[in-house]
Amino acid sequence: MYDCPACGGNLKFDIESQQLACGYCNAKYDPYKITKDKDGEEQKDFEVTIFTCPQCGGEILSTDNTAAGFCSFCGASTILSSRITREKKPNYIIPFQKTKEDCKREYQKLMRMFIYAPSHLKNPDKVNGFRGIYMPYWVYFYSQKTHLLLNGSKSHRSGDYIITKHYDLSGELDAYYKGISYDGSSSFADRISESIAPYDVKNMKEFTPSILSGFYADTNDLDKKLYSADAKAIANDETSKFVKKNKEFSKYSVSIPKDPSNSFNTTLESCDLAMFPVWFMSYKNGDRVSYATVNGQTGKIFADLPVSIPKFLIGALVIAIPIFFLLNAFLTIIPTILVSFVAVLAMIVGIIYTVELKKIATKENGEDDKGKQEADRLARIRKEKKEREAAKAAGIEPPGKSAKTKNKNPEKKKTKKKDDTLKTILIMFAILVFAGPAFTIIIGIIAFFGKVAACMVSLVTVIICLISNFGQIKRIDAKKGLPATLYVLIADSIALTVGAANPVHDAYYYSVVILMLVAIAVALIDLIGCYNIYATRKLPQFDYQGGDDNA
Repeated sequence: MYDCPACGGNLKFDIESQQLACGYCNAKYDPYKITKDKDGEEQKDFEVTIFTCPQCGGEILSTDNTAAGFCSFCGASTILSSRITREKKPNYIIPFQKTKEDCKREYQKLMRMFIYAPSHLKNPDKVNGFRGIYMPYWVYFYSQKTHLLLNGSKSHRSGDYIITKHYDLSGELDAYYKGISYDGSSSFADRISESIAPYDVKNMKEFTPSILSGFYADTNDLDKKLYSADAKAIANDETSKFVKKNKEFSKYSVSIPKDPSNSFNTTLESCDLAMFPVWFMSYKNGDRVSYATVNGQTGKIFADLPVSIPKFLIGALVIAIPIFFLLNAFLTIIPTILVSFVAVLAMIVGIIYTVELKKIATKENGEDDKGKQEADRLARIRKEKKEREAAKAAGIEPPGKSAKTKNKNPEKKKTKKKDDTLKTILIMFAILVFAGPAFTIIIGIIAFFGKVAACMVSLVTVIICLISNFGQIKRIDAKKGLPATLYVLIADSIALTVGAANPVHDAYYYSVVILMLVAIAVALIDLIGCYNIYATRKLPQFDYQGGDDNA
């Protein structure tokens, strides 16, 4: 805690004045002239209080010594356990420019646009849950200074021939990219950090711990090497675009290598650790959590917004009723065509459901988050190291060192694989047996009943989707039960059988249409549930240690 020199009150960073302000006597001070560390300029670390959430394990740093009211990562209302430690000082910091009131306005503006959001997210009390957190970022500085040599060409037609002339292009390249930034915390999902980017790094200031006063900070646990190649690729791409648009080079078709690092002499000059401001609000739903984040410098907002199923169904009904009457007034659709139309609609829903399910599985396993993948890899290494040390201390052969240990129970592994294969075969066999009669009928009468071709295409597509869905659901712990495309498959099969039988009474066709629409509705409701899983995350477990020791 930083004490006011005038009255001894608690000093906190004031966003509007960009100074430290006392809450008692209203005195304001320059953050760089107030320090509680001796020889602050020579220190490579600073003293902070680490609050640890007992529910999710999330750690946040604070220069204050007061307990936080709730965890900013999982939203748990609790008194957080704390300890004092010294952390390595970042090189730079971007102070908060946007206030909590600015965040509230941006969030409320977003919620007004998103009419299907659950009502509890629009509760004014919820908006007061924003907390300011400084997130660690790696800031890369790449330079490109060299005598540039590239190949170029020009082509023109002469009669029946295309004549191409090749040229050696040269020039002096002197470029630099200072400020390519990536978050250095595995707790901050890449998708979120990219959504609220960019930050204006020109306004970075030299780091001083006093600017953190009144806010929290997350710890850095990712090495600077993790995103180095990504930062270099950005520098190379931007230079490639510039070279191609250059007044002299644009006359030619310029050939740039796939990896132009050597041609451009792309060199990493420095990589600094900085703290960037983020307003952070979390809302829990069972064992999952969603986030609303606001760029503390620019005000750009990103929010995980789940969909209220009742609101969505009411909205869909309001839209569907007038469309139905409008079409009914101008179009007359015979029952057999209506069945084909609904079958195509069912096929589209099945495809969308499958795509969404794959996205969820990818996100749930962190396959789209390089930071999380790296943190998981480091966690596995630490776990294996502890197991080896424990085994060594107990006088047992460390696991993973001998072929015997690695294949301790090969029969069990073989059985498990066989069981998984058997399940897949049984599922596919059940689908084929169920759809077999419909296919048999189609093969015999498709030439005479071309009107059921749409139903057949829909059925085949949904079968393929269903097989994929079973595989994706195994990867999603939060997704329970059977995929909704199973119901669409059943309705499709009945529709195809009825269409192939070609009954005389229209009642059969209308019954099938109603059945298919019900199956589609069930699939859409389940799809909304899938989206709500996608819009939330597993309760974070931030138990990772690591990062760059040279930070």
